[in-house]
Amino acid sequence: MKKRFLAMLLAGAMVMGLVGCGSSESSKETTNEKTGAEKFKIGVSIMELTAYPWFQGVVDGCNQWAEENAANKGVEIKFDFEDSHSDVQTMLTNLDNMQVAGCNGIILFPADASSAIPTMKECVNNEIPVIVGDYVQEPASESDVVWSTFVGHDMKALGRKAGETAVAYLDTLGKDDPVCLFISRPTSGKASSDRFDGFKEIVLESYPNAKIIEEGDTGAGTRDSAQTLMENVLQRESVIDVVCGHNDAEVVGAYNAAVAQGREEIKFIGIAGDKDVLGWLEEGNEAWLGEVLQDPVVLGYQATDAMIKVLMDKEELPEKYDLPDPEVITKENIKDYDWKNWKWLG
Repeated sequence: MKKRFLAMLLAGAMVMGLVGCGSSESSKETTNEKTGAEKFKIGVSIMELTAYPWFQGVVDGCNQWAEENAANKGVEIKFDFEDSHSDVQTMLTNLDNMQVAGCNGIILFPADASSAIPTMKECVNNEIPVIVGDYVQEPASESDVVWSTFVGHDMKALGRKAGETAVAYLDTLGKDDPVCLFISRPTSGKASSDRFDGFKEIVLESYPNAKIIEEGDTGAGTRDSAQTLMENVLQRESVIDVVCGHNDAEVVGAYNAAVAQGREEIKFIGIAGDKDVLGWLEEGNEAWLGEVLQDPVVLGYQATDAMIKVLMDKEELPEKYDLPDPEVITKENIKDYDWKNWKWLG
């Protein structure tokens, strides 16, 4: 990949996934003598596998690619999945361990926007290619951009889809100056700001007099921290028409606060994918307008596809490995989704 000045992000505790006929032999043994298949050990460092079941979908996507394509490609893949527990130091330790373990390549779903860049440089210098997934990195210089490609959803597009869903509802109110609240996650950097910008742009296009409130959750980024934040917002804001946020934890926390205070007029839009939110949509809960699906399975699938192109085909990849446009799940179309069988929902 030509080194351009990009921006991407990182991730990573150990879960092992073995696909095909991969064995415990050293990664230096790169060919199965019986089948002739090339053997690769791929480390997958995940931002938060324990607390966020969403990332289980990334694991599923990696394994799905191998199950569907490994035999035809003549490749055997052994995955090492590691959980960084949203902790930068754990992530860096996991990346070091992957190098020592002899991984041929590393797929990184980062814990922040830049801390892994020095370690990524070490990996690439040791001829271990790195692919960054999900969160954009923020390099200090062009020389920092050493990863082969970035695989991730368009964060602004996620926000725009949420904005479109909000506008469709606001159109029914007959108000010139609706009020929307967006709960952002400052520690997620550009990933969060892009979602907010996309949401804001779409709402203001249709409602230039709308009041768009952005509140940053600087706590744990959980339902509880978002609920506490929302309780404070409700004390000062007598009118809120629609609430959206960086992810489902932020929005569900806000919903819980609104329910507790009897604010039944407020509507909610989730982003990512959450079992409770989808259940409420299926039940016809009037408080929920939709869920903007950020499919983790396709993320893991495409990241694995990109890694094999680098390792096996020696292909030069584009700066960004595009994913399908986000979809919005609503009360009207949820019957078209087999969401109850999505294991990553937890």
